[in-house]
Amino acid sequence: MKERIGLVDIGSNTIRLIVVDIDDHFGLHEIQNIKIPARLYHHLDEESIMDQAGIDLLCQILDNFAHESQILKADKLLPKATAAIRQSKNYQEILDTVKERTGITIDIVSGDKEAYYGYNAIIHTMSDHDALTIDIGGGSTEITYFKNKEIQASHSFPFGAVSLTEKFFADKDHDDKSAIKKARKFVRKQFTDFDFIKEAQLPIIAVGGSARNVTRVHQLQHDYPLAGIHNYQMSEEDLEDTLDLFLSLSDKELRKLDGLSTDRADIITPACLVFSELMACVQAPCFKFSQYGLREGILYEYIEDHYPAPYDIFHIQRQTIEGLTNTYHFSMADHAQRVDIVRQVYTCLSQQEFLDWNEQEKRLLIYGAYLYFCGRFIERGSASQHTFYLLSNSNMNGFDHKERVAISLIASYKNKTLFKQYSEEFQDLFTEDELDRIQAMGGLIKFSESLNDSHFNIISSVDMIIQNDTLILRIFYNGTLISEVYRAEDQKKHIERIIDRDIQLDFIPTTAHNL
Repeated sequence: MKERIGLVDIGSNTIRLIVVDIDDHFGLHEIQNIKIPARLYHHLDEESIMDQAGIDLLCQILDNFAHESQILKADKLLPKATAAIRQSKNYQEILDTVKERTGITIDIVSGDKEAYYGYNAIIHTMSDHDALTIDIGGGSTEITYFKNKEIQASHSFPFGAVSLTEKFFADKDHDDKSAIKKARKFVRKQFTDFDFIKEAQLPIIAVGGSARNVTRVHQLQHDYPLAGIHNYQMSEEDLEDTLDLFLSLSDKELRKLDGLSTDRADIITPACLVFSELMACVQAPCFKFSQYGLREGILYEYIEDHYPAPYDIFHIQRQTIEGLTNTYHFSMADHAQRVDIVRQVYTCLSQQEFLDWNEQEKRLLIYGAYLYFCGRFIERGSASQHTFYLLSNSNMNGFDHKERVAISLIASYKNKTLFKQYSEEFQDLFTEDELDRIQAMGGLIKFSESLNDSHFNIISSVDMIIQNDTLILRIFYNGTLISEVYRAEDQKKHIERIIDRDIQLDFIPTTAHNL
């Protein structure tokens, strides 16, 4: 472990402490996460001056968080404040009082910097090269436009879920039609004033608690089978349906709705209105959620400021796979050999025109080969089951949910029966042809694994020839074959099923090949 960092996010709606370990590969491992719904925005008067009660509450929470960080032996505490304090006219008094009472020096995050942090988290954890991002807090909303992972434009709007609630829904029900109409008109006007937002026709990636709640509610309403919400996608219709659900419930019912935090029930309607209006203004093809936002953006910036070249934001998928192999204590030599054999077997079948997979499918094949049976470290006899469970329930940065399920199915492939069992609840994600190809990838890897059954890495190369109408896969080796011949003969059925043709295996010593 390189460092343990405590980060305090002082927002308009909540104050949160997270403590994370930065591992040797620059992965972030959360060990503590505490949230207090302080609602500091309510402590700002009409002149944007924070009252004494709000300052006292802030000091009390920060003092407790500092003590918790000390108990957990954090090497550094990063206290960051956003809109509620940023917009306070007496912000200097707030900072001085906090410093005097707790010893903590608060860093006020500007609107532009807040937008940057959300963007920074997204480009480090998602593969999108071009998109708009939105982070709606209690008192502000940050939107950025990035192209080829570089910010092109951004703006911090001086309204958020809490301030919109106070402006349009004060003393009104959350489903008040007049308030909804006025709020929509106000937000729409704000967005249409910016050319980089209008008709951008790019995906919208949302971060923050309100987006998280909208996403969770939608998943639960549709019995979504996959764990995790990072990279979850919704359509404009999905957003409107979720908003309609919120509006159909009473205040009491809303507070009990699965997936919706009780402390956000009174502000979720304006937040969802903002998402809906932005999507319509942008004409976005989809609305995605990033589990990682401001806090992670701060941490990624910190790491990049303190360590040389820790990340490659253009190869997130590869970094994710490498991180998983480190987490699950893989033998690097074993999986490198497996991947090499898989590449060669695929090339043989491709050259004979049995397979012609696109670039994305070939990437999934290789990633599945890297992670093949990664669950064996839990129990070898149930390696397939553990592999599928671990991968399908992991947030795999850079992969959408469909790709994550595909890799889980490929890397856990053992036989047709288990494949059918695993894939059954994900039928809506794939076409029948796609499932056939995914199963073929798993079978190809399973056969390739049999060629290194002894784990001595003795297979040097493979090729394929046709002699007298017999399809022969020639396997060249250097060393002593142990169980490879038996295992390969037993597993070649997976290749034969893919190409619908019998094959013959010839094991040839490398010396004979050289002659």
